[in-house]
Amino acid sequence: MKSSLVIGLIVGLAIIFFVIYLNEDISLFLNYSGLLITIGGTLCAILIYFSYSNIRHAFSSLGQIISEKDYSEQDIIDSLIEINNEARKNGVNNITNFETYTNFPFMIEGMSLVADNMDPSFIRDVMLRENRGLTRKHNIGENVFYIAGSLSPMFGMMGTVIGLIAMLNKVQKPEEIPAAMGLALVTTLYGLILAALIFKPISGKIGIRNLRNTRLRLLVLEGILSIQRGDSNMILKERMRNINYM
Repeated sequence: MKSSLVIGLIVGLAIIFFVIYLNEDISLFLNYSGLLITIGGTLCAILIYFSYSNIRHAFSSLGQIISEKDYSEQDIIDSLIEINNEARKNGVNNITNFETYTNFPFMIEGMSLVADNMDPSFIRDVMLRENRGLTRKHNIGENVFYIAGSLSPMFGMMGTVIGLIAMLNKVQKPEEIPAAMGLALVTTLYGLILAALIFKPISGKIGIRNLRNTRLRLLVLEGILSIQRGDSNMILKERMRNINYM
């Protein structure tokens, strides 16, 4: 997923710059005051809209997309089967090196509870609460980038209006108006690029990953409880296949 994010951003920006380069002098699309209004205004509005903790959640969600490995359902099932084989061989309480089988933090936390011989109902309550908390956290991160994507075109338009007001007060000759108007409209372009290529896609990426990871955590929970019960690998797989994610 992180590779598609990076490739999408790089290729998208490259296409925009290439089209600009083919049609006009690239310097015509540089408006530093407009860029400041668009980016600075969006960031300030986000600070007003959300708390500092919400913004931290947003950048934490983005960081996880970039840095953490994507896990599939098959990855989770394979790791749980390996742990189950070890548990049936040496006893579930004797498994301590869970990192040998997986780097999925939720699974490591759950197996630690099993190794501590916690009650199954307690494990279910703790892990369901943790799952809901993680899901809400990433929902907030998704919303921060979504709102940023909604606001950036507005500030781009605001920069254009400011530029047009300044232009109409400074232009002395009517033939100078088209060139000055073109410079003012660049700010709208900045807002559209931020919204369409950066903020909204990142919001969608966080949402898709959050939905998948929520499902994977439910899968992990059922698998861990199955391991604690001493189920065979066949029963473990069957239980995970029959999970109702809704």
